[in-house]
Amino acid sequence: MKYEIPFDAEIYKEQMTLNFNITWLKNVKKNQKNFYWGIAYIILGLFIIYLKNNLGYLFIAIAIHVLINCNTYYNHYKKNKKRYFDEVTTDIEKQANKVSKWELNEDHLFFKQYNYETTINWEVFKSYSVINKNLFVNLSKDRGLSYVLGEKEVGTNEFKKIIDFIDTKIKNVKIVEL
Repeated sequence: MKYEIPFDAEIYKEQMTLNFNITWLKNVKKNQKNFYWGIAYIILGLFIIYLKNNLGYLFIAIAIHVLINCNTYYNHYKKNKKRYFDEVTTDIEKQANKVSKWELNEDHLFFKQYNYETTINWEVFKSYSVINKNLFVNLSKDRGLSYVLGEKEVGTNEFKKIIDFIDTKIKNVKIVEL
């Protein structure tokens, strides 16, 4: 199966946003949970101090530590988000009016983009996932390097054919609707 897909900035940005959000989702939720625990410890500490017990200061100290860590992580997240989307914007400018090529052969995937060309054997891929009608073909168990193809780019019927084909080549699958 061979596909030549004209670049669409809107679809690309949507896919990269989805990829970013999925990559960071677990840690952002963990940081949010830690933030709520920090607030709860402050309230508990203040309540214990109100009851005239010095143990409350320990809870407040723990809460301050947790909240500082949350703030540090949040700043790290914001910095990486800005850098990531700056790179996405740069890529959009470079890929305007370009065509990407996908070839799904029996033994490998061939992918060519404006500045990148590769042939990868199917056994190298660790998993694939279908998320919001986008196919992510992953080189690692985590969402590190993924090749992304959207239903909007190839059409519904071809997208189903591609998923059926990839399902025969890559066994670890995760279908998620966000």
